[in-house]
Amino acid sequence: MDPRGLLAAIESALVARGLGRPMPELMISAADLAAGIAAVAAKFLAVGTPRTLGLVCTGDLASQIVAAQSAYAAPRELRVFDANPVAAARVAEQLNGRVVSLSQACAADIVVARGPVSLRREWFRPGTHVTALDPGVICDPRLLAAAVVYNDGPAPDGVAIHASLAAVVAGLVDGRQLDELTVLLLAPAEPSLP
Repeated sequence: MDPRGLLAAIESALVARGLGRPMPELMISAADLAAGIAAVAAKFLAVGTPRTLGLVCTGDLASQIVAAQSAYAAPRELRVFDANPVAAARVAEQLNGRVVSLSQACAADIVVARGPVSLRREWFRPGTHVTALDPGVICDPRLLAAAVVYNDGPAPDGVAIHASLAAVVAGLVDGRQLDELTVLLLAPAEPSLP
């Protein structure tokens, strides 16, 4: 499925979920679903014209994430961090990005992170959108307190969730308003939306 078709299918499924309607069955891989949801989230929760994309420990999902993000907006700079320097170099070379420190990857307009990794509040500026792809992404409580937090699955205990991504995509709740820091917490990727 081409990236635009993938994202249209995911948006359609999220709208159905947000409106409480039966959802179409998505026959896509867990990797495509995660990349697609991250891109849809960026469409609604990131700044209007993102210039930078930070990939944090995304490894084998990196190319799918970049392809999905590029269907809506093509950030001019790709920043890649991985705890394994060889993996970071491979992703950066494959996708024409550059290897940076974790804090530099987090200083992007859009950040997509996969665990295991810990994200600290001071690495993010207002206007950044962060998608945490799995529970292995540990967000500093100060980061979550400073951000407008959305979810697409169960919320961690003690985290104030503003709305679900489905509610935003369905138009029931506004997405980004100004230059706030936004965070989307995803449940582990499944082959289809629950």
